Amino acid sequence: MKQTLLIITALMLMLGCEDTQTEGSDGIDAGVVINEINYNSSDSYDPDDWVEIYNSSSNTMNLGSWLLKDENDDHIFTIPSNTLLLPDQYLVFCTDTLKFTALFPDVSPYYGDLGFGLGGGSDFVRLFDSNGLLVDMVEYDDAAPWPILADGSGPTLELNHPSLDNTLGENWSASEGYGTPGAVNSIYTGDE
Repeated sequence: MKQTLLIITALMLMLGCEDTQTEGSDGIDAGVVINEINYNSSDSYDPDDWVEIYNSSSNTMNLGSWLLKDENDDHIFTIPSNTLLLPDQYLVFCTDTLKFTALFPDVSPYYGDLGFGLGGGSDFVRLFDSNGLLVDMVEYDDAAPWPILADGSGPTLELNHPSLDNTLGENWSASEGYGTPGAVNSIYTGDE
């Protein structure tokens, strides 16, 4: 088994996937994590749906031709060619760029228009690399242990720390205010 993992890791490095290791059948660890999700804005402050990813690795990642999807495999956003995500950098994907930039004019970089929105009760956010391998996935919900304030009250879902398992609802909190797209999360817990 260990020899197989070494061979897979060597092949990934040859394909340009630096800092990538296998992680069972759930996906690969490329150092890019889904870090914040806005899936149901308040009526009074509505930038529409958006997702933030974060590069927790020490490598610059070329995200060109990576895919962002929700639960529906027909809902696909292809990240433009030569999109680079630097170490410790955030990148936001929004459903409606006009609505998003009207409320968050200083956020950069961002991409949109996704062509689909996220479910208001529960849904998936999935990120695939250019080879179609699952890099990260979050299945959020609007019931405990997921923060219920993120469902229509204004706050977003924020990961408490990028090193935490983002598949677990207890590792997420409702943001302070309307979220922090493109910046460190308002509920960031510091080094873990």
